[in-house]
Amino acid sequence: MRKKLRSRRGMTLVEMLAASVVLILLGLMLHTGLLMAQRSSRTLTGEAENQLLLSTLSDLLSNELRYARDVAVDDSGALTRYTSVNYGRNTTLSLDADGQLEAGNRLMLPSGAYGNGDCRIDTCTITYSGGIFQVRLEVSDRRGTGSETTFSIRCLNAEQPDMETEEEGT
Repeated sequence: MRKKLRSRRGMTLVEMLAASVVLILLGLMLHTGLLMAQRSSRTLTGEAENQLLLSTLSDLLSNELRYARDVAVDDSGALTRYTSVNYGRNTTLSLDADGQLEAGNRLMLPSGAYGNGDCRIDTCTITYSGGIFQVRLEVSDRRGTGSETTFSIRCLNAEQPDMETEEEGT
C-alpha cells in the first residue's frame, strides 16, 4: 500500500470505476433516505393539521350546541335546525362545496383553519336524543390523509326536540 502511495503512476481505470460505483451507491442511498424522510414529514404534518382541525371543530361545536334551544330533528334523530346564541333562530349546520362548516349560510371558521383549503370536512353528522348531541366528524387533506372523531355534548337547555314532518314544510 505504501509503495502504491509513493508511486507516481496514479490509479488504474478499474480502481477509478470502483470508486465511482461506490460513490454512486452512497448517493442513491442518501437520495432514497431523504425522499423517505420528506414523505414521512408530509404525512405527519397532514395528520397533525387534521387533528388540529378536528380539535378546533370539536370546541366550536361544543360551545355552539351546548346552549342550543328549540332543537328540531328528523325521524332518525338527525339535527335539522335549532336556535343559536350566535346565529339566531332556525340555524342549520351544513357543509359548503369546499367542505367547510356553515351555520345559517355563514362560515363558522375562517379558511385559515382549514389549512387555507388543504383540509376539508368530509362528514359531519349530528344527532340529538335525551338532551345529548352525538357528533361525528371526518376530515381529510389533499394527500388523502384522514382523521375522524366522535363526541357527545350535553345540551344545557335540553327539552323534547320538535320532530319535523313533511306537513310542516307545506
